[in-house]
Formats: sequence, structure tokens, C-alpha cells
Amino acid sequence: MIGVQGNEAAQARVFAHDATVVVTDARVLWLDLSTLIGGTGYAVAAGVATSGTGVPAALTIDITSVDADGKITGIIINAAGTAGTDDSLAIIAGGGGNASIRARTTFPGSDERGCCLYVGGAGDVNAVLESGNTVLFAGVNAGSFLPVLTKQVLSASTTATNMLALY
Repeated sequence: MIGVQGNEAAQARVFAHDATVVVTDARVLWLDLSTLIGGTGYAVAAGVATSGTGVPAALTIDITSVDADGKITGIIINAAGTAGTDDSLAIIAGGGGNASIRARTTFPGSDERGCCLYVGGAGDVNAVLESGNTVLFAGVNAGSFLPVLTKQVLSASTTATNMLALY
């Protein structure tokens, strides 16, 4: 880790270098775009199947853009399914069959450090902290920052909206 070394208290985040929109619907699943292997022979399409150990059975993606060789350059979740395993490899059907992406249940980029949360719409936030403990922050005001190291926001009991993970 670059920067201050020592215990967790000595490594507090002061400024964020990136942000991820916190998905609060039933999926709580992200595609780690930095891991996309685009393959060849694909076309723009909706509802493309995926497979792989730990990948939710119902996970389908939309291919939003490809280059001249059919390499996937843009991708979003179409249907997420449930019960995925963090960092599972999703193989993307079709094309040359050689495209893949990592599916995450924790915030991309939170492997070493958790994220601070910004809550845009008031409500409760049910979060998994860097320690692995789950905690419910009740009655968080709109426009608040939660200065905790969060790895995941759970859909169960979360009513806050318009959240960002800052890391």
C-alpha cells in the first residue's frame, strides 16, 4: 500500500480517488470493468447468457458496444440473478466464446481498503464493513458521508438512495 503505514486508525481516507454508484436493488452485483476480456466475434446484443462457478445462474448482460473485430468494449448487467460469489469469473456466451468479466458482490477496488459512502437520499444503510461485520446505519440524512470503510451495501433493510462508494 502506498502512503501512511500502520494500523487501520493511522490509514484513514481523507480524499477519494474514484467513485462507484452503489446499486441498491435486489442484485447488489457489479461487473468489474477493469477485468473485461473482450474476445472476438461478438455483436451488440441484449440478454446475453453467462456461465461460470460462483456466477448467478440468471446473470445476463447487454453488450453495448464492440470494435471492428467483435471485441466487447461496452457491457452492462441486464439481469443479475442472486447468490453470486465475489470475484467469480463470468464467461460470456456467443461470439468466439472467449470473452469474460469478473462479477463482484463487494465494491470493485475495495480489495485492500473499504470505501467511504456518500448518501444522496435519506434512509437506512445496511453495510458490510472492511472488518466483515454487518451494521445498520438507521436514519442517515440526505447529503451525508459515512466515514466508515465499507465493502458492500446489502439490499436487505437498505432504504437510502443515490449512494456513491468513494475510494
